Amino acid sequence: MFYRQLYICDVEKVYLKRLSSYLSRHPGFMWKIKTYTELSQCLGERPEILLVSGRALKQMDSEKGTVAVPDIKGCQMILLEDDSGNPGIELSISKYQSAGKLYEDLMEILGENLIQNTEVIGIYGPSSGPDAEIFAENIGREQLNKGEVLIISLTEFSTFSRDEEDDSSISEWFYYRAQKSDAKRRLRDWTYKSEGLDYLKGFRTVYDRMEIQLEEWSDFFKEGLRKSHYTTIILVFDRLPKYMELFVWCDRIFVQWGEDGYGDLRKKVFLKMVSYMGMTQLLEKINVEQERRENVK
Repeated sequence: MFYRQLYICDVEKVYLKRLSSYLSRHPGFMWKIKTYTELSQCLGERPEILLVSGRALKQMDSEKGTVAVPDIKGCQMILLEDDSGNPGIELSISKYQSAGKLYEDLMEILGENLIQNTEVIGIYGPSSGPDAEIFAENIGREQLNKGEVLIISLTEFSTFSRDEEDDSSISEWFYYRAQKSDAKRRLRDWTYKSEGLDYLKGFRTVYDRMEIQLEEWSDFFKEGLRKSHYTTIILVFDRLPKYMELFVWCDRIFVQWGEDGYGDLRKKVFLKMVSYMGMTQLLEKINVEQERRENVK
């Protein structure tokens, strides 16, 4: 696998150590990291990508007490913005924020050079939304050994906790995206954590979900899901979506036809509809839960 080099320069040794350690351990981070506390030494390496703090820049011109941008041919420079001000570097990331959000800011800038490895799993439980959500949590815990997991319930009545004071949901993501607002544009801005798993609450009403058009869903998958920092994202359905493309865009789909006597009928209706719509490629992604449990045994 091809790795590129990311150079990070800051005057704080402890900060450098913690940041580089966090990035190196993060699943899907395909960069080798070299850290420096002195910019002059770093520039001698002729970096291609450089994340440099304002204080490290100021250190280069300490006598004048100003912050200047060195001319580094062929180098993409990203400012690790602290209290020294921005000397004119176009790309910047706030130093004083959580490591998780810093990582996401960095991914947005380096996104074209990164291999996105977020797996999107669909859980379809037409017989019972609550059962599908429980199953999604079980799958999510299995996936935790690979990295961070986000569960998004698109069921009509979710059993996931809504006790948090902030009642933000997926509706807000679509709203701010439509407004082309930079505020709270990432999935993490709307999620909450419980027992190791991250959750994004579903739509406030069924009507909110029905108003989302196919183009908006496509944007959600491309910009929201595929470019997130999560290793696994699980979407939970208790009914067929308005657009079957949502199933097609998932990497895998686990189905619970139900054991209430109507499971075979639901399966026949589903297969007939998939064939009618010409989405036979969808069948290759289907994993029936009963068969999965037998294989595990």
